[in-house]
Amino acid sequence: MTFLRARCMRGIAGAVLVVAVAAGCGDSGGSSGSSGSSGSGGSGGSGQQTPPGPPPRTEPTRDISESPSATPTDDITEPPAPPPSTPEPPPSSAFVAPQGSVPGELVGEWDGDGTSVRFDKIRFSSDGDVSLIYNNGLVLEGSAVVEGTSMTLYVSIGPIAYDYWSIEEFDAGYGYTFENLRLDGVSYVRQITGG
Repeated sequence: MTFLRARCMRGIAGAVLVVAVAAGCGDSGGSSGSSGSSGSGGSGGSGQQTPPGPPPRTEPTRDISESPSATPTDDITEPPAPPPSTPEPPPSSAFVAPQGSVPGELVGEWDGDGTSVRFDKIRFSSDGDVSLIYNNGLVLEGSAVVEGTSMTLYVSIGPIAYDYWSIEEFDAGYGYTFENLRLDGVSYVRQITGG
């Protein structure tokens, strides 16, 4: 009877082993089969464990806020281009004025009359040179080209053109005589007799 009982127990243990091997076949190799046979050696059917199955399959995750074509420089904004700068006049040492030509009646110094004058004084020389003198002491040198009733002053800040110029003489009384130079309506004056 003991012999029969031992045979039954072996049969049950073999059945458990087959179930354990069959359950482990889902794994990718023979590793669970060999571990199942060695694990069932003397313990019989008690404490049977189900072998772990394959790891769950996971899809790689991607941040949907990133676009495939995004590059690290997409977030960097370029500074706006600077506005075009106003060209500065060339230094007076680099300025070359054309040869001047003025009639003799213009030669000399003319004072501004204090009403909307561009310069405090204008000085014409007999060789066609001109000096524009400001109240603050700034002096622009260049040449004057007179053609008929028009005049152009070529100085380092650029040419200054007048469409019409004229000279009128007037007697201020008491032996004082003046000449009035008009450049497009702006007056400059000089004393020619008196005092």
